[in-house]
Amino acid sequence: MANQDAPFGFRAVRMQGSGPSTNGQTQYLIANAYGTAIFQGDPVEMVAGGTVEVANGVADVVVGVFNGCQYVDVTTKKPIWSNYFPASTASSDGIIKAFVQDDPNQLFEVQVSGAMANANIGETANLVYTAGSTHSGTSKAEVNSETFSTGANTAVKIVGITGDPENSDLTANNANIVVKWNKHLYSANTAGI
Repeated sequence: MANQDAPFGFRAVRMQGSGPSTNGQTQYLIANAYGTAIFQGDPVEMVAGGTVEVANGVADVVVGVFNGCQYVDVTTKKPIWSNYFPASTASSDGIIKAFVQDDPNQLFEVQVSGAMANANIGETANLVYTAGSTHSGTSKAEVNSETFSTGANTAVKIVGITGDPENSDLTANNANIVVKWNKHLYSANTAGI
């Protein structure tokens, strides 16, 4: 059966070593009126000034995966909780809180853009970043199957397949796999911002 092409970004599944995932998250800040939407499941990076932004480039050092935000509506002055950050949104108090799954030992399920093989497990790869859905608020980021390598300067390390019966055929495009961040801000030997 063919895999379903339905990217969902990064979903926390378990901790390294098969420990249960607590889905723990840390509060960060998004710059007021930041001009790019951030969707639930998007990788994010910390930038100078201490805020987070979408991490969609090859060289980005990820701080974690975006899991929603909170801000105060400019017009109604009411608090808004959302699973995605709409581009250029401002908060009436100037504070936009981002909730990020930032444990460097967290493993994530993600869809791969093309076919792969068991031999790719243990390799590294980069991402294909496409803006997510404003309807569902969900990311559409995927692992780029064309970038499997043994190189160290890549976004994720392939840990295995998820076993999802709807998306477990490695010979077809869009299998769901398990990955760990290869370039994480809180891992050893990564530079500060």
